[in-house]
Formats: sequence, structure tokens, C-alpha cells
Amino acid sequence: MNKKNIVIIILIIMIVIIIIPTNESENIRIRVIGNSDTSEDISIKYNCVAIIKNIVNANDTKEQLIDKLPLIKKEIETYCSGKGVSATIEITKTKFPPKSLNGKMIDGGIYETLLIKLGKAEGSNYWTLLYPEYFNISFNDIYTGDVEIKWLILELFK
Repeated sequence: MNKKNIVIIILIIMIVIIIIPTNESENIRIRVIGNSDTSEDISIKYNCVAIIKNIVNANDTKEQLIDKLPLIKKEIETYCSGKGVSATIEITKTKFPPKSLNGKMIDGGIYETLLIKLGKAEGSNYWTLLYPEYFNISFNDIYTGDVEIKWLILELFK
């Protein structure tokens, strides 16, 4: 087998690994989707994030976070009902694309997710983090479907 064929095989394997993220993570994602992108709905969304951060500690395990789910649910539902917004709170499995944060790749894949949907959950701006590793860092994205793809081999030669 010549070098060209070896490089092609390596590239195909890398593409398959990138395109088909199937890893089950020991981490959990926390995601809050606002009712809409109005400033009022975004404010409600961030107040819900603050509620979560007041209940969950950065040192908590995934299991401890799940144990705190009834309290999180109660606090968020109470807050949202006072604002006239419904809240759906569940643990689900969600597929996430890979992300780059401060030069570090966060693997895409299927993550167990604490998913909070506010109202109609039509806000394209969402907040998500990988718990516990990135507990105090949030990502604000306007979902475009774009994923930045970096090639490991090219990155090694930069």
C-alpha cells in the first residue's frame, strides 16, 4: 500500500469519527431554551440559569445533580409561573455537535441532558454547558447548523 492510500484511509476514518458522534458521555449537559429571543424571554432564561447555579455546585457529581432535579424543577416552575411562562423540565438524551472553547475541542455526541424548555421554546438563542467540567462557562449561540471542523493532522503541523 502506498502513502497516498494510507493518507486517504486515515482521512476517511477521521471523517467517520467526526460525522458520527456516538459516544455516551459520563458528563451531562444542561440546556435552557427560552420561549423566544425577546429581551424579556432571554431575561427569564438567564434567571432560570441562575436558579440552577444556586442549587448545583461545581463539585457535585452527575448523580448529585440528578438527585437535585426535584428541587430544580420546583424552583424553576415556581419562578416561571410568576412570570406567566410554562416550564418543561426533563432528563433526556440529546445529540450535540462538537464545539471549540478556548482552543479545546468539546466532543460532539449523545449526552444525557437536563433540558429546560420555557414556554414554546422557540428561542434560537440557547444556553448550554457540559457539567461539571465547564460548569461556570456558558455558550450562547444562535443556532445556524454550522459546525467548525478542524483536522487533527493539519492542526499538528501548524
